[in-house]
Amino acid sequence: MAMMCQYLRKKINVGVWALAAVLALGGCAGEPQGAEASQDSTQSQVRSVTVNPLHQVQTTQVKTGDVKKRKIYEGIISPYVQELRFPEDGVFLEYRVSLGDTVRKGQTLAVTDVSAYRDQAESLQEQIDELTRKYLYEIATRDNSLKIYELELEETYKLIDLTEYMQGNYTQLCINAGNLVSRMDRLELEKKHLTESYELELPYLQEQLADCQKKIRSNVLKAPFAGTVTELQPAVSGDRVSKELPMVVLADTTRYLAMGDYVTRRDAEKAERIYVFIDGEEYDAEYIPMDQKVYSALMAKQQTPYSGFEIFPPEPLEFGHMARIVVQEESRMQVLVVPGLAVQQEGARRYCYRKGPQGREKVYVETGLYDGLNYEVLGGLQEGDEVYID
Repeated sequence: MAMMCQYLRKKINVGVWALAAVLALGGCAGEPQGAEASQDSTQSQVRSVTVNPLHQVQTTQVKTGDVKKRKIYEGIISPYVQELRFPEDGVFLEYRVSLGDTVRKGQTLAVTDVSAYRDQAESLQEQIDELTRKYLYEIATRDNSLKIYELELEETYKLIDLTEYMQGNYTQLCINAGNLVSRMDRLELEKKHLTESYELELPYLQEQLADCQKKIRSNVLKAPFAGTVTELQPAVSGDRVSKELPMVVLADTTRYLAMGDYVTRRDAEKAERIYVFIDGEEYDAEYIPMDQKVYSALMAKQQTPYSGFEIFPPEPLEFGHMARIVVQEESRMQVLVVPGLAVQQEGARRYCYRKGPQGREKVYVETGLYDGLNYEVLGGLQEGDEVYID
């Protein structure tokens, strides 16, 4: 401040000397003499000067308000778009749609050649049928033999009961009964082995058949929703296609997305609120996590990942419209707040200069949430306090 005063005094002195010099030169140049002439000369040379203050002190009152910690991302409004892939690798056969077509849900979009899988599936089904037929025949044959042996054994036991012990053919009857029991045991054992073999082989064939049937079904690409075909991967019949390659891009023009800078799943899931700001209107939004394969592919190509947020406007929006995506992490509503410009740092502590009876007074402040503009005040200041903004 002392330096400023010295600077002003020097400027004033220079101004006085300059004015004196001008008046002197005016007199030497033969200007009109006398009081009237001097008065006219002085009036023509003197100008009023206003000096603006070099430092202006501002204060503001501590009051209640809202503190909202947010991250804001740039975005653009687009329809809901989904990339469709064949779930299995295969040989491309044909597209059943053209670019720009409007399709219904469940409509076939593209197919691959699955004739080899169909042949394999037919062969496996024949093997399963033959295995089952043979198994049922072998089991039925043994069951029939068992019934015959059971009847013979029953008759043999009756004859044994009627024959006197150790007389005549008693011994032979006992031998016959023993043989019948042995045959029945052998048949039961054969049935067990047949069943075990069948129960091992059948699931293996059924699993192979199910895999073939899955490939046959999966290699028919169908629309998961009604929409418009916006992109088709160039392909001709006979091309090998990978399940990693998007073949069709389908847009649902009844759903709106705000596509913007990448937001991590963690930030989105812990956010207090997510909304999209368009032309002064706020629309609540739902975060759509990026598919991990898509994310990995973009990162591998050193391309920037993006995020999608679905919004539900009451009226149709214009696609391509710029928007701001707001991820509100947390907020404090109607709490005591102080502008961030009034808060200064001293180590780990914060303080303000408050206007008191004796002028400026330093006050340490306990702060909470900060949103880039205001701090939440937890202690040290009261509502109505006047603080300096430096």
